[in-house]
Amino acid sequence: MTNSIPSGKIDIEALFAWLEQEPSLKELREKANRVTCQYRPEDSSSITRITAPHSVELDPPRNGVLGKFRDSIWVPGRSMRGKAYATSGLDASLNGVAKLMSLSTIFDFLCTLPLFTLLLVAFQGAALPGAFVFSYILLLFSNASGEAATNRARNSGNKANWSLLAFIVLCGLKTVSSGPGVDLLLGSQSIATVFAGELAKEKLEKDQRELARLEGSDPSQQAASRRCADLNRRMEGTDRRNNERQFQSLFVQAFGSNAEVKSDVGLTSPQLVEKYGSVAAIPGACRQEQVWKEINREKAAPLRAAVDEKSGLIGSQPNLVYLQQQEPDLFNEHFRSRSGEIEWVSGQIAVSQAFSQFYANLFAGRFSLIVLSIFILTTSVVLTALAAKRIYDISQLDDVKASYTNELTSIRDDRLDEYGRLIDKQLKLHS
Repeated sequence: MTNSIPSGKIDIEALFAWLEQEPSLKELREKANRVTCQYRPEDSSSITRITAPHSVELDPPRNGVLGKFRDSIWVPGRSMRGKAYATSGLDASLNGVAKLMSLSTIFDFLCTLPLFTLLLVAFQGAALPGAFVFSYILLLFSNASGEAATNRARNSGNKANWSLLAFIVLCGLKTVSSGPGVDLLLGSQSIATVFAGELAKEKLEKDQRELARLEGSDPSQQAASRRCADLNRRMEGTDRRNNERQFQSLFVQAFGSNAEVKSDVGLTSPQLVEKYGSVAAIPGACRQEQVWKEINREKAAPLRAAVDEKSGLIGSQPNLVYLQQQEPDLFNEHFRSRSGEIEWVSGQIAVSQAFSQFYANLFAGRFSLIVLSIFILTTSVVLTALAAKRIYDISQLDDVKASYTNELTSIRDDRLDEYGRLIDKQLKLHS
């Protein structure tokens, strides 16, 4: 409304003159001129001689499902103000803010789509439609919170603040996901390759630990090793010139008597076990230790051969190829090959790897590996920050606050009712 709006005592002729001359009402006059009226020259009453349809809508909303869908994505400026007051200048400003907000949420929508698609990969053909629905719901909530953040009329300030915070949080979460989302869209195979390399190294290290356990952690072998080490220390500390008998006693405990040693020359570990009945019965703790080592090495021989082979191959083959050939069970647990393409079995693991790899590269300064993703992330941050700032700024305008004011709505409605009564009265006087 402008200062030229009629106030106080209403002059109908002045009102009509103002309606015909007010620049801001140009669009309204053009729409009114296009309204089709019925003319009945035979009617004596001027009220019924010219009649217009009773359901004329001068500013009809966009109808149909497509129109509502379009408005939910590309928010119109009028959705960011109340209905009590508006000007063409205000709506132009609001349109600018609405476009910036819509651009931000649409950008985030596209960036989160790959994440939801992979999270729903188990649903196969329904993954993409389901991802679209989830991303669209987030977009709706983001836009709705942005729209509500402009309402700072009396007693609505806290609601506006919370709405703006919700907009920032929702967009912030999508912003954090934008970089990994782009990586998944453009480099899912690269993420899978890195993950396959990690799985291969973890499995090899696990096999090496198991090999070490088989070769050296047998309780009987460890007991014999401790006993042998203790006897060797005691022998080293014995002065043979003064304690030859003690030294010989320790030697026999460690290796057996000379006669036993000579009689066992050339016997293999299995033959020694067969001769004495058990490893524990073999004379000498150090000889028992040696037999245990040989027995356990024999048990671990197939695993050692596999570990040695894998150690030579792990760096010479592509990670996915190595995992598929050398660790097929592990490969099938996480990946599947379809038409020559490697696909993820678990979308949750794929998304988790996209996040961990992207932010690991980011914090480690390996920017060359994620140049495009960093650009997308930065763009999302800038759009979200600008949109939030513009929403807050526009909500502080008196015109926007006035558009939500109930008192102004009441005054407007009362004035319009009075206009209507006076116009009807004026028409009856001329009929």
